[in-house]
Amino acid sequence: MSSSSAPALPPREDADLADDVARILRVTLAERREELRAIAPEVASLAGVLSTFLEGGKLLRPRFCFWGGAAVRVPDQAERERLATLGAAIELVQAAALVHDDLIDHSPTRRGRPAVHVAAADDHRARALVGSSEEHGAAVAVVLGDLALTWANALAAEVLASVPAARREYDLLCSEVMAGQYLDILHQAGGFVSQALEKDAALAVIRWKTVPYTVLRPLRLGAALLGADDALLEGLSRYAEAVGRGFQLRDDLLGVIGDEAATGKSASSDIAEGKRTLLLAVAQERADYRQREVLARTVGADDASPEDVAAVRAVLRGTGAIAEVARRVREDADAAVGTVSALSGITDQARAALIDLARATTDLAGLELGPTAD
Repeated sequence: MSSSSAPALPPREDADLADDVARILRVTLAERREELRAIAPEVASLAGVLSTFLEGGKLLRPRFCFWGGAAVRVPDQAERERLATLGAAIELVQAAALVHDDLIDHSPTRRGRPAVHVAAADDHRARALVGSSEEHGAAVAVVLGDLALTWANALAAEVLASVPAARREYDLLCSEVMAGQYLDILHQAGGFVSQALEKDAALAVIRWKTVPYTVLRPLRLGAALLGADDALLEGLSRYAEAVGRGFQLRDDLLGVIGDEAATGKSASSDIAEGKRTLLLAVAQERADYRQREVLARTVGADDASPEDVAAVRAVLRGTGAIAEVARRVREDADAAVGTVSALSGITDQARAALIDLARATTDLAGLELGPTAD
């Protein structure tokens, strides 16, 4: 799942939306904590774990949801509250996906803190509980992710009961991200055979794992809530597919050449885990014999040394893979901006905000792309 720097938005709208989403999440988790406490005091701690996990989120998906609604018309106070509630629900879906994704990928950290399964395993060891600490941590992560998704659905239902079109967008958001996650798992195992080319398979995973729940469905969800017509939804969808793809390709670059301190994302784990990204597919396609040897020896090797990882980075640069992916990111950003700039029936404020979001979520500044990147 993706990690990226926070996009810039108009200060007042950004602050107001962040405050509203934080308030709704705070109230929701407090209520859920008391429900769990009635079951057993130990269970109530799960709400606290989830609350901590949500800290530091960039609220990217709630922002797309809000501006999807604001694309239809300037929302009144009641509509703003409903959009913020949906944003909070989407944050809980995101939390569920990330908790499970970290477990699936064996990721040790998230947002600079131990991943949920790691923290739960550490707690098991510290308390000298019975059984395997790792299995305990994995089980806790599964339960917490399921709880987050359950609470997300309940929160969304409060807003969507009377708007079937928006309810459909939310349901698709949840099902598509799970389907995309499965495609990613299958692709990693070499089982995604309906896409013959490795590059096409990597792009298909992005299309179904990242694009729907990061940009496409949040944007369409907000728009559908406020009654967008088919033409506006179609235009927003074209924008969303370009932004979502560019966002993930940028994240793939961060996964190998990013600043770990700035992103909170390891710049070597994708190599060690053998992530089958477009970046790797391009490198493998273009590599000579010696470069293929480097990739075969190190990609997917969890005992790879820093020198091994550096050698893979050199191959990614030398084959032009980094430059090619960077080119695609810029191309997607330009396509998104062009689409929303030409879109009719959208408010001027939303148009400006969506352009800013497209640029911010695909920003390559600060990345060492190499001399062939331009």
